[in-house]
Amino acid sequence: MAILNRKQYEKIKRMDHAQMNMWAESVYVSGFKDGKKATEGITADELNNVIRSIKGIGEKRAEMIMKEVISMMNKKT
Repeated sequence: MAILNRKQYEKIKRMDHAQMNMWAESVYVSGFKDGKKATEGITADELNNVIRSIKGIGEKRAEMIMKEVISMMNKKT
């Protein structure tokens, strides 16, 4: 996390509207990337292994589940 120092504050204070929009967007994108990285979770392979280890779920059912999960993951990215 970057701390806003006096020099940066003075630079921001002198920005016009367009520059401030660009700066705010860069802060947002940076925070979004940091947040996304911090919340990385289970991978598709790990999920596949868990699903296949559940008693009563066969190969075909596991494949159907993984197909839907991967489809949903692709839609979100």
